[in-house]
Amino acid sequence: MTQEIGQYRIISEIGSGGMGVVYRALDVPLDREVAIKKLRSEFVANPTVLERFRREAKMQARLNHPNIAQLYTLAQDSDSICLVMELVTGNVLSRLMPLEWKAALPVVLQVLEGLEYAHRRGVLHRDIKPENIKIDQEGIAKIMDFGIAYAIGSARITREKNIVGTLEYVAPERILGQETDERSDVYSLGVLLFEMIAGRLPFDFNNEYELLRCHVDTTPYALSQFEPETPAFLDATIQQALKKKPEDRFATCASMAAELRQGAAREGFALISIAAALRLREEQRSSPPSREIAQWIMRIRSLMDNKEFETAERLIDTALNDFPGSLELSQMRSLLPAAARPTPVQRRTPPSSGQYLLPSLGANVREKLRQMLEAERNGNIHEALAVVTKALQENDTMALRVAECFYRRLDQT
Repeated sequence: MTQEIGQYRIISEIGSGGMGVVYRALDVPLDREVAIKKLRSEFVANPTVLERFRREAKMQARLNHPNIAQLYTLAQDSDSICLVMELVTGNVLSRLMPLEWKAALPVVLQVLEGLEYAHRRGVLHRDIKPENIKIDQEGIAKIMDFGIAYAIGSARITREKNIVGTLEYVAPERILGQETDERSDVYSLGVLLFEMIAGRLPFDFNNEYELLRCHVDTTPYALSQFEPETPAFLDATIQQALKKKPEDRFATCASMAAELRQGAAREGFALISIAAALRLREEQRSSPPSREIAQWIMRIRSLMDNKEFETAERLIDTALNDFPGSLELSQMRSLLPAAARPTPVQRRTPPSSGQYLLPSLGANVREKLRQMLEAERNGNIHEALAVVTKALQENDTMALRVAECFYRRLDQT
């Protein structure tokens, strides 16, 4: 690894993504630490990917907002190029989840402010998820990685109907290859807000294909089914953000934020800072545990009443990690009837792991999933089977997963 890139001295590698590797580095002339995102060597020779990378830099250069990680400049490193960005130290949002709704609200409001700013400048994010939001050491939410964002109305680099984004959070119109705008990010944020509080997604699914169908056709659960103390305004806001048709959602992030603020005011809840919310969370954890254990038990019982045994089991394990000596929690775990537990569902792993169900799903497989879904929704089972047959003919493990998903679907019907 090159130890220096221009005026930047590499300190360590801090992460990697689909398009590049991220390093912690020192800007020597300014004596400040930065993050450098370097395009992977295997992509450098691809003009399309290189153009996408440069476009990412141009779009991010438009954005200068407290809730968006700032891009400083582009740097050349021999045969590759790099984005030099603000180094955000703190916690990825997924490590803090689940949160009580009062703690989640200030986080999502800051994210909405950052997205609204970007949207007004013609930039969509297209990959809102917990790993792309960091809470810095001052308690400020920072939106990370506009790497697959694109300028609204500009020529698209990826194919028109290719699904872009993490499938757990992707809007229905993206799945169906329809026009997208700010409301697609609103949908993704609705999924994220639900997960921030409930610790799970608003759908049940067994595979990628069912997940796509859920986004397109299935009514999402109400948050109050898993968190009984959820105020009505929060339930209603999430449900509106998750409407299948973009025109039925909030038109802008600003309108969603206004609804949340007005709802909180009606409830008599004074909004607090993220830092204050997280301090309160830590104080509650360090206080005598009886009250918090009682809250865990109430949440777990609610899940069990709704026959959400797998989620209840996961929450019990999480609670036992915090309170390993709790007899009440241990007894609750023994009450989970083995016969009542459903076949394991391939949901994303608990938020602390930072792993996603479909991190490496390629464009080829995503496109086949979309084709199958569209054909089945239109009643063209033969067309859907033709897509499956083509997938089976390809020497591609992920393509075979597409076929498996569809055949499972047929077995269920």
